[in-house]
Amino acid sequence: MAAPPATGAQVIANIQNNPRENNSLRSGEDLDKRITQLVRGLISPFQNLLELGIVKETDLNSTAQVGYQMEVETALLIRNAENILTLTRQMQELWLRGHLETLKKDGANEKTEENVKAVAKLIDELIQKRDSLVQGSEEDKES
Repeated sequence: MAAPPATGAQVIANIQNNPRENNSLRSGEDLDKRITQLVRGLISPFQNLLELGIVKETDLNSTAQVGYQMEVETALLIRNAENILTLTRQMQELWLRGHLETLKKDGANEKTEENVKAVAKLIDELIQKRDSLVQGSEEDKES
């Protein structure tokens, strides 16, 4: 019988007690790798199920074997979907408690702030140029 899923408090305690084992939930790069791995684990059994759906032989033994293989692939598909849901729940719990630091570790937050400042500066320059052109055209109309 499978063990019951860990509660939120158990997950956080495990992360705090074993930081090396749970860096994959804190680093954006490792998190992306884990998500990619889980998605591939979801796609593979689905493809296998589609391939098994093509009827090649219709004898009793082949049909029984394909039926069993479909059950195995379906169980694998369900387990991988549950793993994705577990990761989602863990990420939500970490985010709510402030332990999910994917932006801080990757430096993406600082890059984003720099880009925002650069874009804001360019917009200000464009507004100033537009205002000076509008004022210049109004002065030409008056004279």
